[in-house]
Amino acid sequence: MKKMTCIKKLAMAAFMALASTYIFAAAENAGVERYGLYIGSNDGGKNQERLLYAGTDAIAFQKIMTEIGGISKSNGILLLDPAKEDVDNAFETISEMMKRKQKDAKRSEFVFYYSGHSDENALLLGKTKYDYSSLKAAITNVPSDVHVVILDSCYSGNFIRTKGGQKQKPFLMDDSSVVKGHAYLSSSSSQESSQESDEIGSSFFTNAMITGLRGAADTSGDKKVTLNELYSYAFNETLSKTENTADPQHPNYNITLVGSGDLVLSDVSASDCVLTLARDLTGRVIVRDKNSKLVAEINKTTQLPIYLALEEGQYGVTVIGENSTLQGSFSLSPKKSYALSPSNLTPVARLATRSRGSEAEQDGQAVPTDEAETDLLRMPFVFSFFCNEFYLAAKKPISTNFSLALFRSHVYEVNGAMLAGIGNETEILNGAQAAGIYNIAKDVHGAQVSGIFNYAQDVIGAQVSSIVNIANDVKYAQASWISNVAKGNFIGGQGAWISNVTLKDFVGAQGSWISNVTLGDFKGVQGTWLSNVTLGEFKGVQGAWLSNVARKDFTGLQAAWLSNVACGNVKGVQIGFFNFCKGDCDFQLGLVNYSKNGIFEVAASYTTDQKIRLVLNSGNKHLYGIFGVLLNPEGFGKKALEQYGALVLGLGTRVEVWKFNFDFAIMGNEVIFANEKSDKPHSEWFPSARIEAGFTPIPHLNVFAGFAMAFEFPGNRDAFIAHKRNMVIDAGSATLYPEFDFGVKFRLQ
Repeated sequence: MKKMTCIKKLAMAAFMALASTYIFAAAENAGVERYGLYIGSNDGGKNQERLLYAGTDAIAFQKIMTEIGGISKSNGILLLDPAKEDVDNAFETISEMMKRKQKDAKRSEFVFYYSGHSDENALLLGKTKYDYSSLKAAITNVPSDVHVVILDSCYSGNFIRTKGGQKQKPFLMDDSSVVKGHAYLSSSSSQESSQESDEIGSSFFTNAMITGLRGAADTSGDKKVTLNELYSYAFNETLSKTENTADPQHPNYNITLVGSGDLVLSDVSASDCVLTLARDLTGRVIVRDKNSKLVAEINKTTQLPIYLALEEGQYGVTVIGENSTLQGSFSLSPKKSYALSPSNLTPVARLATRSRGSEAEQDGQAVPTDEAETDLLRMPFVFSFFCNEFYLAAKKPISTNFSLALFRSHVYEVNGAMLAGIGNETEILNGAQAAGIYNIAKDVHGAQVSGIFNYAQDVIGAQVSSIVNIANDVKYAQASWISNVAKGNFIGGQGAWISNVTLKDFVGAQGSWISNVTLGDFKGVQGTWLSNVTLGEFKGVQGAWLSNVARKDFTGLQAAWLSNVACGNVKGVQIGFFNFCKGDCDFQLGLVNYSKNGIFEVAASYTTDQKIRLVLNSGNKHLYGIFGVLLNPEGFGKKALEQYGALVLGLGTRVEVWKFNFDFAIMGNEVIFANEKSDKPHSEWFPSARIEAGFTPIPHLNVFAGFAMAFEFPGNRDAFIAHKRNMVIDAGSATLYPEFDFGVKFRLQ
């Protein structure tokens, strides 16, 4: 009896385990559905100054929440300069969406964002107002488990103080919890104005929120930004940016959420492009896009890495540390990350500055410069007969406008020109270097010209030498007699007699006599006499006399006299005698073509003119190449007016329906024969067109019947004297020769 009871208990436990697993799996599949309503209102109505960035702030907030905030485009609504009625309609639309999807989600969350004018009582929407009590009621009526409200407007703290909320410790969420409640965040207190800035092109609060959501607020290093982390970051950043203004901002909050864990508002790991600020990088990190627009500004004080979700593109960065300032640039590509550390940044000299209205300025006293500035000795020019590195006994780095040395010039910073008989060395160059043998610089804004080689870490300008140019990051041009090497991102052109090499992303052009090699993504043009090789993604054109090779996905054109090889998919055209594509290819033009999705087959047929036709069809079914021979088995061995055969070259296209295929082709036929006066063979050509219908009873085998029409003109009549034809159609100035053929094809792939 006890034994049976134990068995029953074990069975019941197993059943409960299966049931709980099923229920948990169902809950996991249900997931969390998140919705967003974003409002930007530059127009505050009568007597209100029109804002400049409320609309763009709303657009930017929607974008970041769509990218890494878990709100799909279909679940978000953006309103710019709306009236109250438009906002109410949006609430209704959001509510209807939630009701439709309620069965599929175990919890719904609603994010409401507003940027614009407001006063102590209401949002100011142009000619209409939306009072805080009504707004809070409308938000509460949205059938969501969680309501997150973010207000970036003057006196928005009054929304938090209206009836219906208390300050409590915020809690939220692991994905399986039942969570309910609200979180209200405002850009300022009930008595403060909210400010926007022309310098950052945004409001201080929204800029801090977006930077925090991108990952700057992530203090735990788990690549997720929680509600607590975001509010803390936005509060500190907003206050620090506005505390020296006439009206400092103190963001407020009201959070009443019940659950476990903390509400995750963004997931940096969901971004296609991630920038990592390394552990050893500390200071004020300022990131700008290629148009110099501020993207993020972070005060990194800890030794923990920070992960930022950014968009694909080119960026510049400045890191202002306690004792030094570093600068550099980087590129972000999808599915790739970039680690920013002091090792890939360049030190720059700090500018002497002073605050307006400082006591020293008011007293007419000199203002001490930055520490780095006092260590930099400025001179209008530096000249030395031998090596100007030893020109001064003062052990300080020199900054000059012009440096001249008979042998070697070594100056920390040059804002003009450096000339030396042997070599120039500098940290920062804003101008030009010219030397008989070499130039070396860390940061170049200008040009390096030398007899042997140039080296630089970052180049914005040009490098010209007779032997080799080497740079980590290059923008614009490298030209040398032997070789150019760009070890980092390269934008511009490389020209060399022997070879060009890039080891990372490359946008621009490469031209050389022997070869071009890129080991990273490539967008642009490669031209060479011998060969081009790319081992990364390639978008653009490759042109070579001998061969082109692309080892990954390739979009664009490959043109070579001999061969093209692509080991990835090709969205474009390959033109050459031999074309090979390991993946799928759109178009291939050549004698022999191979691609994963293409045609590669041998055909043999016998014609009604008693000829044997052997051809290789290869390429894409939309346009494939035809290469083969047309043989006359009776003509061999005879000497007078006897045909040896015909070489067949052409292009065809195919339509496939079930197991049937229908082809159309145009061809050029080169007839080889001997004349009466000489045994030396010569040739004439004639054009022809052909249609074909085939059937594939089993894989790789096709039986077909075709009809061809050859065209004789006065200029190619000799080709048909020896070319026997059974059917002739006289068309006046031209003669037509129709024929039928029947045969089989063997598909080789």
